[in-house]
Amino acid sequence: MVKTIASILISLALLVGAAVFETVFINTQFADVRAALEALEEKVREESAVAADTQSVQKLWENKKEKLHAVIPHNDISYIDYWLGEADGCIQAQLYRDALAKIDVLLVICRQIPQTYALTFENIF
Repeated sequence: MVKTIASILISLALLVGAAVFETVFINTQFADVRAALEALEEKVREESAVAADTQSVQKLWENKKEKLHAVIPHNDISYIDYWLGEADGCIQAQLYRDALAKIDVLLVICRQIPQTYALTFENIF
């Protein structure tokens, strides 16, 4: 009986630890991407953004998504890829107003995805 209770408590502690690690990991990865997107958004507002700016954000995202594939679904990752591509195309065409709308969508996505995987009452039950 004692071994069973100890095993259950150890398993529960491992699950909670893994969930906390996942939450912190996802938040950290997306915080970096959000910061890069906010810097890009500022350049787009000033209409000084160039293709190299979006390519640096895309390169950062490529590095982050390699790690994120283990914890979030491919659909969430491809959704960000899509909007980054759209923003890049708008910036290359110097359609800054359209690019700003795409970046705003990306910023919302980068706030919502970590909330989806956070340890909250709504996500657990």
